[in-house]
Amino acid sequence: MNTVKVVEHDGIVREISDGKMKIGFIAKSACAHCQLKGICSESDIEDKEVEVQTGLQTYQIGEKVNIVLARSLGLKALAYGYLIPFVLVLVSLFVVYDVIGNEVISGLSSIAILVPYYTGLYLFRNRIRKEFKFRVHKFI
Repeated sequence: MNTVKVVEHDGIVREISDGKMKIGFIAKSACAHCQLKGICSESDIEDKEVEVQTGLQTYQIGEKVNIVLARSLGLKALAYGYLIPFVLVLVSLFVVYDVIGNEVISGLSSIAILVPYYTGLYLFRNRIRKEFKFRVHKFI
């Protein structure tokens, strides 16, 4: 039995070109689904857009679709975007401070370590994009 956990969002096709389509969807935080959501602010809701291959099916602009992504890929994205940079900043902060002993230089160097990291993510964005495959299903 295949029990892959997925993250699903309802979206609308915004743009179609060259075998790719851009789908807009509203991402809600986990608390936006609870019974007390009226108490929370609107900052928990964010308008996002993803680019997906159209595949064999045809889509129309404005058509409602369902976007599906494996939850494990969401965790991988979280690691690339937040966890790894956080660890890099902390490690470089302590290592540089231990070697040099200057708080200002260690603080600046720990922030500066993010420049090559995010530059590397940008340079390898096409390879990374291949890992994150969204599936799209039409509403029936």
